Amino acid sequence: MYGLILRALQGYVLTTFGQAAWQRILSRGRFPSSGFEPLLPYDSLVLDQVLALSSAELDRPVPAILEDLGTSIIAGPHCAAPRRLLRFGGAGFTDFLLSLEELPDRARLALPELDLPDLRLDEVGPGLYRLTARGAPMELGPLMTGVLTAMADDYGALVLIEPWLCAQGPALTIRLLEARFAEARRFELSRAG
Repeated sequence: MYGLILRALQGYVLTTFGQAAWQRILSRGRFPSSGFEPLLPYDSLVLDQVLALSSAELDRPVPAILEDLGTSIIAGPHCAAPRRLLRFGGAGFTDFLLSLEELPDRARLALPELDLPDLRLDEVGPGLYRLTARGAPMELGPLMTGVLTAMADDYGALVLIEPWLCAQGPALTIRLLEARFAEARRFELSRAG
């Protein structure tokens, strides 16, 4: 999983801040100039170091970088595959949320060696949900916030997402304020051509 996050971070920094910023991050960390391979196993300390170096280079806090990274994974110019995988979760944002527990299995269909954390969604009230990524690194919290915010925008839903303290792993409280706040982005099951 760390390889995927590192590669996504690489793409985000390159696209948003440019080649020079990414090369300075790699150079300061004494990482290969080619960057990171998404399917190689990396230690969590590598991710921590790259995030700290990115924070210093970009003059932004790590949680803000991770949240923006999550958004770019869904809404970025070169990120159609993750969005498509997640949109198969349902016709509306509520259906999508309710399908999140199945996401690790769906992702393994595309990448069998991928080991995503166990996701648990609890409906704690009308339009109020709690999502927990059991056993996942805490960095996943802001990343999930970015992904879910982008998906809500994709569905045209208005949501409020806040971190929630949980000993089992990163957790979020998701309040669905309005399911049809804006026009949803177009999505078709099959691609033309």
